[in-house]
Amino acid sequence: MAHIEEAPAAMIDRVASLLESFVGERPLTLAELARRSHVPRSSAHRILQRLVELGWVERKEFTYTLGVRMFELGSQFTRRRTVPRAAVTVMAGLHRRSGLTVYLSMLVGAEIMHLERIGSWPSASGQWSAGARQPVTLTAPGRALLATLSPDRWPELHFDYAPTQYSIQSRSQLMRDLARVRDRGGVAVDAQGTHHGVTVVAAPITTMDDDGHFALSVCGPTRALDLVATTAEVRNAAATVWRVANGVPTLRPRAVPDLPSSGAELQLADGRPASG
Repeated sequence: MAHIEEAPAAMIDRVASLLESFVGERPLTLAELARRSHVPRSSAHRILQRLVELGWVERKEFTYTLGVRMFELGSQFTRRRTVPRAAVTVMAGLHRRSGLTVYLSMLVGAEIMHLERIGSWPSASGQWSAGARQPVTLTAPGRALLATLSPDRWPELHFDYAPTQYSIQSRSQLMRDLARVRDRGGVAVDAQGTHHGVTVVAAPITTMDDDGHFALSVCGPTRALDLVATTAEVRNAAATVWRVANGVPTLRPRAVPDLPSSGAELQLADGRPASG
């Protein structure tokens, strides 16, 4: 009986491992998927055949990619959350004004997942692609969100991965960086901490209905990025997404009546000169 109960769970684990192997945008061969998922090649072939029939995976000659059905299921996740819906137009405007690549990311455990991406630099593969994950401590979106949470609400943090000499490598480093984030009004900056030559600026987006922890960020070449201007742009864009997501109207400044010219005399309500 135990074997019968375990068999479906083992099959589900294999299916999940295969689907999670589709990281990046490049089609993968059967051999690559079997190696990434640690599923025997013969079993991987049978599972992929069925996934192709269901529309979850597409096959073209000798390679596989995620299918349209997976896109449909994934899009439901963003459609039923207010922040991703509110962010699309704001992200497009920020990309158009700045020329930088714009991300919407979400806190998932001890990682940041990139939900949306607008822009072409750096190459949309690996850790920079939509759907990719990065450790929360290494990324500007992650640290922007950690700064909004009390430490007792933090996920379990790890500091054993440091891709560059500028990476956060200890809790004490993290705490100092979070102090700087708060000094910037909640904006986090990661200068070459995840990749040499890449700077990311991020601001948190909170919601009133506990819809998740999101952050808006831009990514650009370290040497060309205007940090002061970019910080202001990202902070303002995140605030706009927050207002739209929470249904808060944008306050427009009231019109100020024209003042008399310098040669005209100001008068009080009863007609007397103001200087009298």
